[in-house]
Amino acid sequence: MSRVFVAVETELDRQIVIKVLPPDLAAGLNVERFRREIQLAAKLQHPHIVPLLSAGAKDGLLYFTMPLISGESLRTRLTRQRELPVHDAIRILRDVVDALAYAHANGVVHRDIKPDNVLLSGHHAVVTDFGVAKALANSTGSSTLTSMGVALGTPAYMSPEQAAADPNVDHRADIYSVGALAYELLTGRQVFVGMTPQQMLSAHMTQAAEPLSKHRSAVSPALDQVIMRCLEKKPADRWQSAEQLLSQLEVLATPSGGMTPQPMVPVRLMRRSNWKIVAALAAAAVIGGLWWNARSRESAIAIVSTLQVTNTPGLELDPALSPDGQSLAYSAGMPGRMRIHVRQIAGGRVLELSTGLSGEHRLPQWSPDGSKVLFHARGRMYTVPAFGGAPAVVGEGGALGVGAAWSPDGQRIAYSREDTIWVTGANGGPSQFLLMHRTPHSLAWSPDGKRIAFVSENPQFAYGGTAAFGNLGPNSMWTVAASGGSAVRVTAPGFLYASPVWTSDSRSLLYVSNSGGSRDLYEQTLASNGSPRGGPRRLTTGLGAHGISISRDGTRLAYSVLQYRTNVFAAAIPAANRPAATSVVALTDENQAVEGVGITPDGAWLVFDSNRGGNSDIYKMRTTGGEPIQLTKDSADDFIPQWSRDGSQIVFHSWRNNNRDVYTMNLDGGDVSQVTADTLHDMYPDFSPDGDRVVFHHLASTRQGAGILISARDASRRWGREHVVTLENGTVPRWTHDGRYIAFASIGRDDDFVGIIDTAGGKSRKLATSREVGARVNSVAVGPDTSVVYFRAVDSTGVNTFYSVGIAGGRPRLLARLDDPRRRPRRHEFATDSKRLYFTMSEDESDIWVMELRKRQ
Repeated sequence: MSRVFVAVETELDRQIVIKVLPPDLAAGLNVERFRREIQLAAKLQHPHIVPLLSAGAKDGLLYFTMPLISGESLRTRLTRQRELPVHDAIRILRDVVDALAYAHANGVVHRDIKPDNVLLSGHHAVVTDFGVAKALANSTGSSTLTSMGVALGTPAYMSPEQAAADPNVDHRADIYSVGALAYELLTGRQVFVGMTPQQMLSAHMTQAAEPLSKHRSAVSPALDQVIMRCLEKKPADRWQSAEQLLSQLEVLATPSGGMTPQPMVPVRLMRRSNWKIVAALAAAAVIGGLWWNARSRESAIAIVSTLQVTNTPGLELDPALSPDGQSLAYSAGMPGRMRIHVRQIAGGRVLELSTGLSGEHRLPQWSPDGSKVLFHARGRMYTVPAFGGAPAVVGEGGALGVGAAWSPDGQRIAYSREDTIWVTGANGGPSQFLLMHRTPHSLAWSPDGKRIAFVSENPQFAYGGTAAFGNLGPNSMWTVAASGGSAVRVTAPGFLYASPVWTSDSRSLLYVSNSGGSRDLYEQTLASNGSPRGGPRRLTTGLGAHGISISRDGTRLAYSVLQYRTNVFAAAIPAANRPAATSVVALTDENQAVEGVGITPDGAWLVFDSNRGGNSDIYKMRTTGGEPIQLTKDSADDFIPQWSRDGSQIVFHSWRNNNRDVYTMNLDGGDVSQVTADTLHDMYPDFSPDGDRVVFHHLASTRQGAGILISARDASRRWGREHVVTLENGTVPRWTHDGRYIAFASIGRDDDFVGIIDTAGGKSRKLATSREVGARVNSVAVGPDTSVVYFRAVDSTGVNTFYSVGIAGGRPRLLARLDDPRRRPRRHEFATDSKRLYFTMSEDESDIWVMELRKRQ
């Protein structure tokens, strides 16, 4: 119906889309009436509607303009994936119906809802071409359009009354089209298939659609009924308004795929067949059309509304509300170079606070009186006046952990250092020891001053720098008395927990967790000793939160929404004496997070982990393309797979026992065998060339210390007791293809290096150091070429480089440099077949929102 152009609007220096109608269609239009109809549609201003900017005529051509939306169409995603995960489909439908509810309330019916007119930008769905169909009909007449071969609507999604050319089509036609859209999202097929357009129109008028659940058994009966009611032939039998349909979708908007929510105790995820529908539903409310709020009667708070505060490209993280809830401090910028900013929630100039300091600046926290902001930079804590001034070092100035917390009186600051928590005076003085615990971070002091909440392990999710930011590993949340004593566990194992904050009465913690699938906001009531009272209550669904902050009175909460999109890329290894490669090729292009990748020696098959189905599982895929094949389906997360040399087995590490253990399986995912079974962490495994031994990194065992271990099969093919290769701080061990050596990266305090050691043990030998390449070494890989070891390094600006170095020694050779600021590696793992390098790169985006809260009576 139009030709589409991307153009630059020179006056505002921005890209826009221009849609130009064909000359024969434009000739039959009443231009002024068309312009008036477009002006009416242009008044629609809604987060899920692509606005119309203008309409006009030039040299006999009629056109209208709209903003350029980055992302892809829903049609493109359907072509790639066919059917979508149930929770993704509901989220998209909810955005579309929210847009329709607003448009219908303003007298605009879309008339052409279909995947092509839904765009996916970030984690939002937006609808385009609102009002265009009506403008064409009112400016030309349906009969004229029909004679020109232009249909107002698309046969696959057209309501019966549209198919019958009923002149009294109303907003309920859009409800039918939403049903047809939902049917395709959930089943991968249209309502009626294998028909000509004319037969399809007839079918919409006369044939009943097959139940949606017939083609997708995972769809709940409740969701099936909601969608099938949209597809009723008579408008009076459908949902009578988009608002009515929206309320139904919100109740169904849970990661379980259309099941009704219930208060949850965070245990290991049950199989879907064991979930039960809760008899009594909590109230559901619309929250910005993005997620719903359903709470049990014990809930202390309710969510009232939301407001997006930042929207610039790139990362805005670590939201921190001022005590009065009127100002926001946050981190923004490129990974590795983020700075602290502050702004008023109501708008105005953004002020950069952490000027004059190098490195990464993160995790701001307001002082209780609102006069200062505490933040981390260069491994130290600083404070700076809240609206500008010189930063000053806090405490002893040593290497500090992640996420310090002010006491409510502003006199003390709690902070972490390695495996301990300390308390220091806000204005100086010696630090006092509080607690020893495994990697504590993300501290939060209760408003009554009695307890400190913290997260144990996986600080990389919140503060991973350029190497491991957003790491998906599980951890746990605890509290400890501010006067000292034993820590009390708040959460169950097996999930990610982040960013605890206290409610104003000090009786509950709010936090981010993926225990229900997506990263959402939870509330946990606590007893006076800090232990959990009852199970956690889920406040949102599909939020995608990363960090949160709450105002002193508990009426306003800020949260960052993080979407990280990580895929597998490859770069050719240049021939000798050729310059380093800078161009890369994408091998996957999905909305997913990938951490590790492996490659068969012949370069034919990839294996990688991905969270594309919810939690992280192992997939394999041909390097020439095609659909990834899922190999593991355990509810726990599986990571960092590697092929055996003959391509018959895969080794990986998993969180199936609430810590990292090593497992093997055959190439179709069967015959899973557990290699390690201690209570600590075994990770980054790799097969020996004969496939009968596995080398891995063993973390912090009091029995053996941190180091590299080997486990071997016995005569009955069972994995036996491991032996130590080295107790150096070596990570990512990789067996050379001739079986003689194990290469590894040693990450230390002074100088990282690439090491190599004989498989029988002994003293390791350095092949290359960080000082030689001017960047920190963080990973190694080996290929069929047994004369070299490949390694990766990252410099202070976050630029990643790949090198090779001879096993016999010599100067490292630069192979590739990844300096595209739009795509940065978040993980350091990589693989090679000695012809290409295989690695992951990320396109991260985050914005900060504020939600208004009220206390329940």
